[in-house]
Amino acid sequence: MKYILLLIAPILSFSQTIWDGETITFSKANNADFTQEQHQDRITADVWLTRSNSGGALINYSQESSYSRGSSPLGTYWAVGSSSDSNLQFNNFRDFDGDTDNNSPPEDINLVLKITKGTTTESDDIHIDIMFTFWQHGKTNGGGFTYTRSTDPNLSAEFKDTIDVFGYPNPTSGLVHANQEIISQIRVYDLTGKQLMESEDSSVDLSTFKNGVYLLQLYRTDSKNWVTKRVVKLE
Repeated sequence: MKYILLLIAPILSFSQTIWDGETITFSKANNADFTQEQHQDRITADVWLTRSNSGGALINYSQESSYSRGSSPLGTYWAVGSSSDSNLQFNNFRDFDGDTDNNSPPEDINLVLKITKGTTTESDDIHIDIMFTFWQHGKTNGGGFTYTRSTDPNLSAEFKDTIDVFGYPNPTSGLVHANQEIISQIRVYDLTGKQLMESEDSSVDLSTFKNGVYLLQLYRTDSKNWVTKRVVKLE
């Protein structure tokens, strides 16, 4: 029996799940109602990441409605690095990058989000690669932020079999329409992740924008998630 235990122990210590599926972009606009589902990144049934409009760090709206210093977002730990690294050092959201005087994450740096079962060690938890590209600062800033993250590879395969959505015409000289009625909102971002416009409709008008490449986030009412597509604006 003791030989069996010796064989099992190493497996248990490296049994975390790494999400290496397609990368998605999630963004909450300044002053968007963080209590609404479309402004929460519902990663799992228990972890819904968002940020209140009064500032502070991220919260897990599934388990808390306001930010608590040093513990929010509940059910998560964070580290600097990539999910493939073997020496990740996890900590709470406020302290994981060594900047204990700041509630904001580092931007444009590879990070790992661990959806945890309550430990700070690499065990049987979910590891997600994540990078913040925008974070609105200030005590009354509206709580805006943007990040890209990896997804469950099994979920990615499932969504490949669903209806594809995109904006057209592309390139466009102005008005862009969603190709499916399941789109209920569209957000427009520049390539730095800064939100430029939001439409509570299935179309958006880019006629006043400069020529260039923009990111469209399309909200799907069927799968309850945001899909990011590129669009080119030309005269």
